[in-house]
Amino acid sequence: MEEKKQSRLHHFVLVHGACHGAWCWYKVVPLLKQAGYKVTALDLAASGIHPKQATKLGSVSDYLAPLMELMTSLTGGGKEEKVILVGHSMGGVGISAAMEKFAEKVAVAVFVTAFMPAPHPGVGYSLPREEGFFASPSSSSFVKLDGPENPPTSMLFGPKAMATKFYQLSPPEDLALGIMLVRPCPLFKDGLIITVFWSRI
Repeated sequence: MEEKKQSRLHHFVLVHGACHGAWCWYKVVPLLKQAGYKVTALDLAASGIHPKQATKLGSVSDYLAPLMELMTSLTGGGKEEKVILVGHSMGGVGISAAMEKFAEKVAVAVFVTAFMPAPHPGVGYSLPREEGFFASPSSSSFVKLDGPENPPTSMLFGPKAMATKFYQLSPPEDLALGIMLVRPCPLFKDGLIITVFWSRI
């Protein structure tokens, strides 16, 4: 009885990192469901099978819209409506925004080696740069739609970066899957405004 009660009280919302999609949780989702939990793994805009392209997104809000829409759809307030937000890598930006806007609907937030934006200096300071292992085409590629003198507007992890920096401890099958499924991740000029409000969660 207690186990059934617990399963009703927990809804995991899984948010992927840069260039990835809901697909990257394919091993985690069945384990949580088998344990009796409700699970939602979603694609952020221009990620996974989401129909938009990175070049069509104009702001962080556009990128995070699918998560915000999901959180809005929850009736909220009561224990049975609260979610456990899980963000990996850049998914930490998304769950931070969700915590900020929907604090009453969040029971716990889990940052899995993820960005954790603070009020200052904000999320922009730690976004990927064109140095280090991102520099060569085999590592990662950057697109500059605003001109070569301006910051990049999107990036895509290359096979070298994925093999040596992200999937080096994973089975080769997972690396192959990731290389086939990653999509360009939008990079924005606008920042994500975070206050200390969600620190009470």
